[in-house]
Order: sequence, then structure tokens, then C-alpha cells
Amino acid sequence: MNWRLFGWLAALFGGAVIVIWIVGSLVGLIFGALGFLIKAALVIGVLGVIGWLGYKGYQAVGGRERRQIRK
Repeated sequence: MNWRLFGWLAALFGGAVIVIWIVGSLVGLIFGALGFLIKAALVIGVLGVIGWLGYKGYQAVGGRERRQIRK
């Protein structure tokens, strides 16, 4: 048996396993970051809508309008 060839094949297989592990980790990291961005966008959107509705309600009841009755 050619041990030198066996060593090269073992090294190539080990390198391939490491590359697959690194690529899998990077893909997981990318999907994790994408999930975080989607969650952050949803939270910001919900807070923005709540703030906008609150402002519109404040305006509807006459907010910041200080009318005085003149005699």
C-alpha cells in the first residue's frame, strides 16, 4: 500500500471536513444575522406605528392647541 498517497488523501479529506464546517458556520451566522435584522425591523415598525397612531390621536383631541376664549 502506498502510505504517502494515503496520507495525502487523509489530509485532503480532513481539509474538506474543515472547509464544510467553516462554510456551515458562516451560513448559520448569516441566517442568524438576517433573522436578527428582520426582528429588529418588525420591532421598529411596530413601535413606529404605535407612535404615529398616538400622535394622530393626540392631534384628534386637540393636542398642543391652546385656544383662549377672548372676552
